[in-house]
Amino acid sequence: MERLSTSLDTILRSIIATLVILLVVIVLASIIHPGGLDVLTFFLWLDGLAVLAVGLFLILRAGRPLAGAGAIVCVVAIWLAFFWLPDPSPFVWTVAFFAGAIMIAFGTKIDTIRTGYWPLTVSRVLFSWAWIDNAQDHFRANWLPGGGGFAGLAQGAVSRKPTWFLDPLYQSFASGTLVPNKDLWAGLTASGELTFGLLLGIGLLGSFAATGLLWHSLNYILIKGGVVHGAYTDKAFFAADLLSLVTSAGLIYGVDASLRSYVPAFVAQTFMGVSSSELAVAANRGKAPGLGGLAAT
Repeated sequence: MERLSTSLDTILRSIIATLVILLVVIVLASIIHPGGLDVLTFFLWLDGLAVLAVGLFLILRAGRPLAGAGAIVCVVAIWLAFFWLPDPSPFVWTVAFFAGAIMIAFGTKIDTIRTGYWPLTVSRVLFSWAWIDNAQDHFRANWLPGGGGFAGLAQGAVSRKPTWFLDPLYQSFASGTLVPNKDLWAGLTASGELTFGLLLGIGLLGSFAATGLLWHSLNYILIKGGVVHGAYTDKAFFAADLLSLVTSAGLIYGVDASLRSYVPAFVAQTFMGVSSSELAVAANRGKAPGLGGLAAT
């Protein structure tokens, strides 16, 4: 029987694990204190090479050449968006990104259990593209180096009149952390949009990616004001990311659908959103939590 949503336990595991990783990255970045542009460059190469490796694994080991090729096409799209200077037409990298996502969808169809929920794939890919587009726009709109537009957002959060009970707490954080370190936080913000957007777009570690984007949406909501009209788009993004999290959207025509049988159970449950009941079914049948152990559930 198909199931749309994953368990509360799995969702909480994803949230806790993602918050821990985010905290570690923020602490390390605060200690090392690299330039914001250096941070973004690092994640551009890390993300690209990691997804490139996953694509090659899908082609050479998992027997999913179309999905693997799609992941590689998405990497090329990302590099075009950031490294092709001067600014190319957005049409170029956008078409490449959507083409890669379509290839992944067709390449992972055989491993997707909840085939009737394909509209979730449309939502996942569209919103992930929008996150990546935000990241490259921030890169090209003078966020980096120096903080640029992000500094304006942070300063605006400090100077505006509080509108609800959480504002004083966040405004204190903005004045004590964001404004003095605007360049670093601009780099971290753009890098998070890129990293989590790319992962969600191809459906790799989908629950991890969706939780990371929830963090970013919440930060934008708080920096603008939780009850003000200006944060309405961020609230829409928050809702879309939450939908991806509670439905384990990476398992629906995403890379996770094909990779879950190759990763440890902890990774499948915590970062991909494979439910505990699915893991139990797989264990009872003596198979990994992939298509072979789950197809009949």
